[in-house]
Amino acid sequence: MNNGTVNKKRLVIRLVLLALLVALGFLLYYYGKEHEVLLDNKTVNIGGQTYEAAEFVRITVNGDTDKQIELYAKERDMVKVTGPRHTIKVEIVDEDSDEVLRTEERVLDLGKASSVMISVPAVAEKAPDVYLPLPGTMTQAPEPETSTEAATEEIPEAGMEEPPISE
Repeated sequence: MNNGTVNKKRLVIRLVLLALLVALGFLLYYYGKEHEVLLDNKTVNIGGQTYEAAEFVRITVNGDTDKQIELYAKERDMVKVTGPRHTIKVEIVDEDSDEVLRTEERVLDLGKASSVMISVPAVAEKAPDVYLPLPGTMTQAPEPETSTEAATEEIPEAGMEEPPISE
């Protein structure tokens, strides 16, 4: 065999192995990524439809009944999950008799998002969209403007000072 063809084969094999390792790294990242899921049991308006908060709900994530979450109206809780797809089961429960009034299951595909907020009433009512904006990303009304004329007269802008006069 020619020494040149052996080097080309080695180079091709090494490049293919490198590409496989990079692909494996991306797969491990995607399927091993941890997500924070905020479960919100508050009255919410999504797409013009209002969903009323349930008085008492029991939530199971991925069928793990040992770690059920119980929420009253106007409460929010967080659960950490690993992987891109999860099943959330919402049971609306009568608080006095502990009887399940209604049950709804939903599959969530979280993809690359690190945090999402889910509306529990929207899940219970089979809404097409159950995702809410995260609390830190909500826009706030702009602050009212105050009179800043006096403040700008007293504080000169940087680089606008007059040079000292030297005689």
